[in-house]
This record gives sequence, structure tokens and C-alpha cells, in this order.
Amino acid sequence: MIHDKNFKLQVNDLLKNHGVTFGEREIECAINFFNLNIYFNTTSNSSLKYKDSILCSHINSQIDQTTAINILISNVQNILVSKEHLEWIENNNHRLIIWLLNRLSKQYNFIIITYGINNLYKTFLYNLDAINISIEEKILFLQNCASEWNFRKSSDSEIKWIQKTNSSQLEWAWLYLTKHNLLTHCFNHISNNNEKYESILACLDNLSYSSPETKELILLKMKKTWSQKKFRDSGKAKKPYHLPLTQETQAQLEELAKLKNMNKSKVLEAIILKEFNELKLK
Repeated sequence: MIHDKNFKLQVNDLLKNHGVTFGEREIECAINFFNLNIYFNTTSNSSLKYKDSILCSHINSQIDQTTAINILISNVQNILVSKEHLEWIENNNHRLIIWLLNRLSKQYNFIIITYGINNLYKTFLYNLDAINISIEEKILFLQNCASEWNFRKSSDSEIKWIQKTNSSQLEWAWLYLTKHNLLTHCFNHISNNNEKYESILACLDNLSYSSPETKELILLKMKKTWSQKKFRDSGKAKKPYHLPLTQETQAQLEELAKLKNMNKSKVLEAIILKEFNELKLK
């Protein structure tokens, strides 16, 4: 698969006199540049070793290899954003990367292609590299995202009630977001609590595009619903019971309720509790 390891990229033998070295991103860029993905039916999940092989074969088939390599290097350098513009992105921060992927998709009306198996960072790089805009616009996009992220992400006070280790709460939150059409595209295969937690936070971050009042109302309702569920699950919630009382007893109960200024349920609870405690003392 895509994460082939411990092998030397053959293409670098062809590039050794040109002062550059290709890695995974450069190979992918070259494959797309020469349209080899169409000719050889490769996908984002095809083996990197295979892509390296067909790229070398293509270069070797050119009459003027030097010119072909120079054109390739020039285009790769004009397509791929350098690492210095990517340093602010933590490659294991799924919450941030989900936001970036959605931002990229919406801003450029671009369909995101998943790269590798559950590797969000490589998925982001692959799509950023593949999108047909100038390198200057890509850099501007990243700069804008870097400044925007700090006020788009939900504050700690807004999300502290969601517990990363509470699997039942995370499952409930995911279902709640689904039911209320609040899910954002997360692009990953959620396989553990941490990934689900970060995906939930990414969905809440997406609410920042609404007005602050709308987001606050949605979060308030969500928290309230969770509190109600916790209360019900604790067994403390009152369940309605129908007691078949005689008319006389019913009338007496109503009279007691008036005298004590309590509702009938409270009167019954008080009587039962009193009798129960007296029996316990005997």
C-alpha cells in the first residue's frame, strides 16, 4: 500500500545530477503532472513503489530525458508548498486537519480524495498539492487558515463538558450530531475514542460559521439533553405510577395535599418515607 518503507526511490537515481531529491509528495505530484494516474489507472492508495516505477519508466522513455526532468522539477517546485508554510499544522491534530480539509473543499469547490489508510495529514497534503491553483494562492490559503483557526475553533469553556474517555458520552454525542444534521465531513475512519472525540470537536468548531448566538443556543440545547439523559440513566428520574385508590382515599389524599400545600405525589412520598423509616427502626 501507500506507506511502503525501507526502499530506495528509483527516480532519485535519475535526478542525482539535478540537485534535487524526490519524496512521497513529489512522486504523487509527478504522477499527476504527467497524467500517469490516467494511463496506468493508479489511485491515491496505489503503492508508492509502483508509482516510482512507472514514473521512472516514463522519464526513461523520453527522447530528451534531461529536458523532461528539468520541466518536471520546475513544475513540481511551482506546485508543492514548502515545509516552512506547513510547520504550524500538527500532523496528529485531527481536529485542525478536519477543519482544514473542509475549508479547502468549500473554498475551492473541491472534492476531497482520501489518501492512505486513516492518515488525515497526508490526505490534506495530497489534496492541497493536487488542487489546480497557483502556489502563491496555496500559501495565502495556508496563511489565512493559520490566523483564522484560532477564532474558529471552539473555546475550552464550550467543550470542557465533553469527556475524551467517556465512550458512552462520545457515542451519544455522535448520534446527537447525526440526528440534528450537525455532522461535518470528518474524512477519517473512526476507530477509537480519541478519533471520535476529535471528530466531535471538529463538528462543534464548524458551528463557528453560524452566528455566536446560534452556536451558543445549539451547544446549550445539546448540553441540556445530555444532562437529562444522565439523570434518566442514573435511576433518579421519577417514573409515573398509577395507583388504583378508592374514591374516599382519593378524596382524603386531595384534602391532605391542600392542607400541606403539596401536590399529591409529594404527599404520598412523604407518607411512604415516614412509614418506611419507622419500620426500619423497629
